[in-house]
Amino acid sequence: MKISISLNRFKKGLGAVEKIIASKNTLPVLNNVLIKVENNQVILSATDLEMGINYYLGGKVENPGAITVPGKVLASFINNLNDEKINLEVKNNILLAQTNKSEASLNGISADEFPIVPKVEGKEILKIKGQDLKTAISQVAFSASFDESRPILTGVYFVADGGKLKLVATDSYRLAEKTLDVSVKDKINFVVPNKTIQELHRVINGPEEITIVLSENQIMFILPDMELTSRIIEGEYPDYKQIIPKNFKTKAIISVHDLVNAVKTAGFFTRENANNVKLSIKKDEVGIEATSSQLGNFKSQLKSQVSGEDNEINFNYRYLLDTLNVIGSEEVSLEVVGKLNPGVIRPEGVKADITYIIMPLRS
Repeated sequence: MKISISLNRFKKGLGAVEKIIASKNTLPVLNNVLIKVENNQVILSATDLEMGINYYLGGKVENPGAITVPGKVLASFINNLNDEKINLEVKNNILLAQTNKSEASLNGISADEFPIVPKVEGKEILKIKGQDLKTAISQVAFSASFDESRPILTGVYFVADGGKLKLVATDSYRLAEKTLDVSVKDKINFVVPNKTIQELHRVINGPEEITIVLSENQIMFILPDMELTSRIIEGEYPDYKQIIPKNFKTKAIISVHDLVNAVKTAGFFTRENANNVKLSIKKDEVGIEATSSQLGNFKSQLKSQVSGEDNEINFNYRYLLDTLNVIGSEEVSLEVVGKLNPGVIRPEGVKADITYIIMPLRS
């Protein structure tokens, strides 16, 4: 293999693929990035066996070929260079990397030992704007579970029907549902591992359209210059809609800025009390309260537009902050049935295309 390639393009491609390499792998070749040249195209690949990325580069090709080299080491070397081009050549399973000012040789492993990052031969199910998907991920994925005893909840649920795509995540204590307008005819649903979702969020860099291709047990997100392939999580996602209250007794519209500040402060007083913050909803105000036997008490009264009866509810303050930090509006509405029922939080004053559910804590 012998090629010459733009250094900036190579940095970008390497940055896209090497992040999925785990710090510890039982197979040494999984610590490596595959550099492959075929059909006058340079392809960078990395995989952890559950997820893989192929990144496509242009370059001047003198000889085709392939090699795998340690991804972290290569990235450390490349990211400190400032030249315009880099020349790569393989001799006896050693990668020689050279610019006008620097050169390095990296011991490699034969490309024959590298697992194939497959192209998903499935059905193209929809196209979506990259920035829309990136925003949706940031507003939903944090609610997914880390508990491997229920694998289906460790991913983000995609369900599309009638021109709408919903992204849903829950860990049984909170839930996020985001709705997007898309051009899709068939009813589809699948669950993507949250690790893949986070990687997808990282590599989306603009408004370019993303194509999603689905097969029986794999999914592929096609972005400009790259493909991200992943397994999907098998199983049936819970009927989450049954926990969303249909009616409420109390509704409060509150400034996000004021609520965030009050809840952050209250959080200092909750560490010995299961992060428990009490919200008391009365005419024209919402009270925030937290108690600590060691530190003392905290109370704050926030001006609010309240409709319905007086009410109260206790939340894990961290769940409340996670929601407020990504909701994307200046005001939120809090809908409450009672202190033992889930609370519903939605953006106020903008398109209400996202719903958050937080389960209450006992006072």
